[in-house]
Amino acid sequence: MEKLNKVFRTAQLAAIDKYTIEHEPVSSLDLMERAAGIWTDRFLKIFTEVAGVVVIAGNGNNGGDGYAIARLLNRRGVPVRVFRIAGTQDRSPDCEANYRRWLTRGKVEELKQADDLVLQKGEIVIDAIFGSGLNRPVTGLAARIIKQMNASVNRVVAVDIPSGLAGEDNTWNDPETIVCAEYTFTFQFPKLAFMLAENEKYVGRWEVLDIGLHPEIIARQPTDWFYTTEDTVKAILPPSPVFAHKGTNGKGLLIAGSYGMMGAAVLGAKAAVRSGIGLLYCHIPGKGIEVIQTTVPEAIPDPDESAERFSAVCKLRDYDAIAVGPAIGQGPETVGGLEKLLRTWRGTTILDADALNIIAEHRELLDLLHEGCILTPHMKEFERLAGKSVNDFERLNKLSIFANQYRVHIVLKGAHSVIATPDRRLFFNMSGNPGMAKGGAGDVLTGVLLALAANKLNLLDLLRIGVFAHGLAGDCVAEKEGRRGCCAGMIAERMGEAWKRLEK
Repeated sequence: MEKLNKVFRTAQLAAIDKYTIEHEPVSSLDLMERAAGIWTDRFLKIFTEVAGVVVIAGNGNNGGDGYAIARLLNRRGVPVRVFRIAGTQDRSPDCEANYRRWLTRGKVEELKQADDLVLQKGEIVIDAIFGSGLNRPVTGLAARIIKQMNASVNRVVAVDIPSGLAGEDNTWNDPETIVCAEYTFTFQFPKLAFMLAENEKYVGRWEVLDIGLHPEIIARQPTDWFYTTEDTVKAILPPSPVFAHKGTNGKGLLIAGSYGMMGAAVLGAKAAVRSGIGLLYCHIPGKGIEVIQTTVPEAIPDPDESAERFSAVCKLRDYDAIAVGPAIGQGPETVGGLEKLLRTWRGTTILDADALNIIAEHRELLDLLHEGCILTPHMKEFERLAGKSVNDFERLNKLSIFANQYRVHIVLKGAHSVIATPDRRLFFNMSGNPGMAKGGAGDVLTGVLLALAANKLNLLDLLRIGVFAHGLAGDCVAEKEGRRGCCAGMIAERMGEAWKRLEK
């Protein structure tokens, strides 16, 4: 049975800790010590030359982690200074225990005003002020100290979550009082907030550290949020049958391109033939036959009656899947052709780019969507379909509602592209890089998904596999060419390299 990588609400994390403490069994203080040790090991692996460390510790368990980390770093020869924010709030029991343990090795300086935080050149600041349970904006002295930290040139590394950032919804939050970390090392699970573009400036680069929470409670605890890793894809990617032939590898139709805009069709076709499709038909304008035949000889041209645009598919063969949209335009003929396709074809249908823009403009077409439909919008295309959102968290809610309302699967493209299912689950992708934010990259993804759909994978599996493999191909390009040197054509060319890595 597949092991899903879960993302939990912060309200669930205490229950998972509690179960681990009771059933491992382990004391809460020893669990904190274990987490601090793993955090410290990772910190020293990333920061191999440390002139000194400043730990700013709060009064809750996040502060307890900070005091334990300070002690462990000091034991390993790292110069450490520890600060606490002045105030009357009592420390949590485990924070109090680690505070007293630290006092056997060093002192704690009190910050009575923001100017008391004076950082030396080269010192790394470890943020352990507030944990993930925060549900109100930071105010008062703590807010001023966070602003002081953010104004400094010193590098900041957060323990579990940047202080001031809520684990999920930050609509109510004050962005000026959230720590801007360069790195965040989080315990056991990523927070939903880490997946949202608006929080990148706070979270920085983040990593999940496995601290050995009890697998039984992790498996039992419900969630609608998941993330896809390379191990996930390797576990669900079916092997190629020894006796496979082009028939068993599926037959797909790509409807793409218009006169003067044939690049999208070429990119999608190249990606499809490099992603395992048995037979690829390309429905292109009559004037586009030569382009396809010279650039993707493996593809079978299926010319439209119109010389310049998509107007209709005259003959729907026994395709296993159809993808439609890249660069087809939005003219009246094309609108009619898309409507006819949606009325007559009920198999797996990938809708991208102009197909989505047509549906957004002609909203009666929404009623023709069916459970075999996969929509692959980028953020602006999704806005046209579902309306504008005040932030990324609201957009996720709209995405989930839209997928449920129309019983479709959606891939919202971007960093950590997210797949929404009709039953309102969300799957975040963990491959890819900013170098892929170039024109044509989405056309490549359409081709990849078409190939997997033609191979008759179930919709959720083909989306998780396809989106991850597409991002992995982009990572392969970035490793060799750099992110700025990445382009859509290179991503299509490197799909084979991505599949080779995943098939091992």
